Amino acid sequence: MREKQHEPIAFELAQSVKIQNKKILYLCDSDKEARLIKNELLLFMNDDEIGYYPEREILPYDRFSTADSIIQQRIKLLNADKTNIKIIITSCTNLFEKLPSKNFFISRKIFKIGYTLTIKDLTTSLEKLKYERVDKVRSINQYTVRGGVVDFYSGFQLNPIRVDFFGDQIDEIREFDPKTQNMTSKLTEFKLYTGSEINLDEDSIGNFKFAWRNYFQSHDERHCEIFQSLASGKYPEGYEIYNPLIQEGDSNLIDYFAGYNLIACEHIDQSLSSYKAFVEERYLEESIDSTRPILKPHDYIFTIKELQLYIKTAKKIVVTNDNPIIDNSLQKETQLKILIEKQINGEIDTLLITSTEQTKLDQINKQYKTQIVSIPLSPNKGIYSCIHLPARSFVSKDEKLVHLNLDRTANSKMLDAKPASVTQESLIEKFENPFLDEELVIHVDYGVGIYKGLELLKTNSSEEEYIRIEYLENEILYVPIRQAYLVSKFQVSQTHGVRLDSLSSAKWKVKKEKAKIKAQDHAAELLDIESRRSIASSYQLTCDENAYQVFDQDFPYVLTTDQVNCIKDILKDMALIKPMNRVICGDVGFGKTEVAMRGAFVAVHAKKQVMVLAPSTVLAKQHLESFTKRFVNFPVNIDLLTRHTSPKNKIKVYDNFKHGKIDILIGTHALLNNDITLDNVGLLVIDEEHRFGIKQKEIIKSRQSTTHILYMSATPIPRTLNLVYSGLKDFSYLYTPPLERLSVKTFLNTQNQQIIKNAVDRELARGGQVFLVQNDISKMDSLKKQISDLVPEANIEIAHGKLTKKDITKTMNGFNSNSIDILICTTIVEMGLDIPNANTIIVIDAHNFGLSQLHQLRGRVGRSMRQAYCYLLIPTPDLKKAPKAKLDSLVKYSDLGSGYFIAQEDLEIRGAGDFLGVKQSGHIEAIGLSMYLSMLKSAVNDLKGNEQEKILDTEINFNDRALIPDSYLPVANERLKIYRSLNDAKNNEKVNKILEDLKDRCGKPNDDLLNLIESSKLRILANKVGIKKIYSNQEKAMITFNDNLSDQVYKKLIGLIQTGSAKIKLDNENKITLDVSENNNKRIAVAGLLNELV
Repeated sequence: MREKQHEPIAFELAQSVKIQNKKILYLCDSDKEARLIKNELLLFMNDDEIGYYPEREILPYDRFSTADSIIQQRIKLLNADKTNIKIIITSCTNLFEKLPSKNFFISRKIFKIGYTLTIKDLTTSLEKLKYERVDKVRSINQYTVRGGVVDFYSGFQLNPIRVDFFGDQIDEIREFDPKTQNMTSKLTEFKLYTGSEINLDEDSIGNFKFAWRNYFQSHDERHCEIFQSLASGKYPEGYEIYNPLIQEGDSNLIDYFAGYNLIACEHIDQSLSSYKAFVEERYLEESIDSTRPILKPHDYIFTIKELQLYIKTAKKIVVTNDNPIIDNSLQKETQLKILIEKQINGEIDTLLITSTEQTKLDQINKQYKTQIVSIPLSPNKGIYSCIHLPARSFVSKDEKLVHLNLDRTANSKMLDAKPASVTQESLIEKFENPFLDEELVIHVDYGVGIYKGLELLKTNSSEEEYIRIEYLENEILYVPIRQAYLVSKFQVSQTHGVRLDSLSSAKWKVKKEKAKIKAQDHAAELLDIESRRSIASSYQLTCDENAYQVFDQDFPYVLTTDQVNCIKDILKDMALIKPMNRVICGDVGFGKTEVAMRGAFVAVHAKKQVMVLAPSTVLAKQHLESFTKRFVNFPVNIDLLTRHTSPKNKIKVYDNFKHGKIDILIGTHALLNNDITLDNVGLLVIDEEHRFGIKQKEIIKSRQSTTHILYMSATPIPRTLNLVYSGLKDFSYLYTPPLERLSVKTFLNTQNQQIIKNAVDRELARGGQVFLVQNDISKMDSLKKQISDLVPEANIEIAHGKLTKKDITKTMNGFNSNSIDILICTTIVEMGLDIPNANTIIVIDAHNFGLSQLHQLRGRVGRSMRQAYCYLLIPTPDLKKAPKAKLDSLVKYSDLGSGYFIAQEDLEIRGAGDFLGVKQSGHIEAIGLSMYLSMLKSAVNDLKGNEQEKILDTEINFNDRALIPDSYLPVANERLKIYRSLNDAKNNEKVNKILEDLKDRCGKPNDDLLNLIESSKLRILANKVGIKKIYSNQEKAMITFNDNLSDQVYKKLIGLIQTGSAKIKLDNENKITLDVSENNNKRIAVAGLLNELV
């Protein structure tokens, strides 16, 4: 059956703007339509000429609030200078919303660099506008003060603002990234607005209280949490239900766009009527909760009668075009051929071909010699092609212009938001995040205690911050910041009931010694496992630099910093004679496949074959598609081998692989067959390594110990982590999320129909799709009926492994092309499905799933720029401890790139026995996972004969303050993080970088901080020389050397003393005195001497 052809609305709107020189406000029938029309308008107009006003993406009377990014988009357009905006696109349902009066969005005041303003004045203004004071600004409506810097985040700005003061003057104004807290750009001025779309100042709160009490006279405000929060100036989830009572005035969206000609979609009346009915249905559902009274629909939104006054003048755009120039029942390639012939024959003037994939366009350009253009396009005669956002194919009214989009389906993702930050928090920073107050920690020499924060202690004439740890019977240990490396988190499966160690007892030393002996035994076992691979020699795989450069430039996206580092690691490993044994950890969609492809290219270029092992047929096929697209411009033969490959084809694949006719073979467990010749395999890639058993991986290792192996996983299995921690497997981490990816909001709820209905309604209302995971196939039909009763208009299908291949393919293709709204499925979706339009996943009986399995399932949503939701539903809140801890940790680790931490948390929940075997588990429970791993790594290095880097703990005291003042950086944990970074710094460049970041975040450093920075640089020098202690007063600096001072340093030192060029006096064998009486900066004087000794 021939599909209905899409109408060329965007083209007609663009022509109206250009020819009639009119500004247009176009009302679509849905938000999804609005996004697509914006994408299509971009073919003919500049981005800054188009405004898009999004829907809230929440339900009427919802218990959720609108995402910050949407509020910012809406406010930005309402408050924008609209001189250059020629056309505004929005959904007609936005007309129902009651907005504050237009003057609400006018900025309160403009501040510029050089203006006189005190920190107190600015913070007072922010507090009056009801910004919330926090330790670190991450969300809109927050502010913080550090040293001479104030950070705040208003919904009116895309990024938060950082104001740096010099005395009572504004010295610098910067934007910064809320994720990394690093500066993104410098500004010359900023405007002070209210923090959000409503203002909770004293007057507004007073008016709200009066209006609420007047409206809900029979309700008790003491039982309404939202009322209590708003009355105290806080913005709770779902506060929008009371917006009409809080804001001044009831403006309509159209009021904000005076001077724009109103044009409406053909079916606007039906769209408005159905939305009104939906609001009334939602009112009936939500009005039964007496602790959350809600406004009646006619008070909550505008009535249709009121809207008619606005839209009665609107023209309707009706484009009728029955000539099927584009036949959607044909394959895209066939359509393209027909259209090119029509253009050559003069039946159409202009043919524009677009796609989101560069590789498709490259093939078209090569085959048909199209003209590559940039948009916006001026429609001249010819055949043109360009890369573009998702858009639909259409034909102009006069049939002279045809736009053909080559993509299978046009979903409505948009790419017009801010770019992702180049710098991200590193794995180390997250993994070694400082301790929480009252958290169990472990000191190498004293055992388990409770972290009590940082404390400033005065010793003689100097002051220093110490880590305070409380032990048994309230004994207190103060650890100098320079020895922070001796303290780590106490990681065991159960922290409840752990007995603290005593500072006055020797029990801790006994426990530690026993664990050390076990670690040595364990290290010997591990080395035995890997010994055959470590002594084997592999092929050194390298690639001509020019050839690699061509492959690199063929990648249509910008690599993230993590990908660049990962690729460097892999190419370096593959060039060595020792077989590569590397694990790449990174969440779904973070770019692991591209990293593997780079390795594959180098291997093939070095005349070696590559095998890619995937755990499922679906994923293997996806890899085949990805690899084929990526290598389309290169002479590389790629083939597939799975359980669906026919016996005849299998024999052909075996033979072709044996004779080198296949360069890259992708497959499932079928690759483990003994009939496959591995003699020329240079690289094996194991994707989703957590899905393969040890035996399966060992089969290939045992058959070909010289092969370079690359493991890829979002959540590595315990055994893999074991080998990583002990240094027997190399490890690379992809932590940088793709452009504009948002974290998935994760909820743990007791299952009920209303939660499922709300979740589904919320997703379908914004044109999205839903995964509903039920692993019990016998319950699927009844679940489908239940969901069908809840949302009768939805198209629902079922997918599970017991269906025929044909049925599964049909269902998956239907879901992929957006014709299925809800997919009820088993964990068949855990791997391989990439559907950016599906952004809600509901997992029934979530307690029956493994932690890494749930993380993989959650990775199926949130693959576009839209807010995604994951609902973990359980039958009862009274779960056993381990399943409950597992689900809680998934909610806790919902940030992007958290797969590694989930794997680590999994170890703690399961207990160490699952990680290292029962033999070791008791000792780990006694000393904690992190300390055991440290011992294990040391034992492995000792057995391998590797010399371990010694940490030289240099005590430095210049009888002054060398610290980060709490007035400069008030949060103790943030200070501890900086102290640890300074301790870990191996060169001055790293120390300077830390100082620059601090200056950006907290303003100009004072003398205390500058002293700390100089001491850190001095510590680096002292480590190189071998110095144990530096003590200085006004007259002289006493320097104590390590007992095993190197001969080279000793000779240099004696030479300096003999020449008399330095004011040095040798006190005894390992101690000297340096005269610093004439130096203002004693640290620089000591550094000068140490530089001569290095």
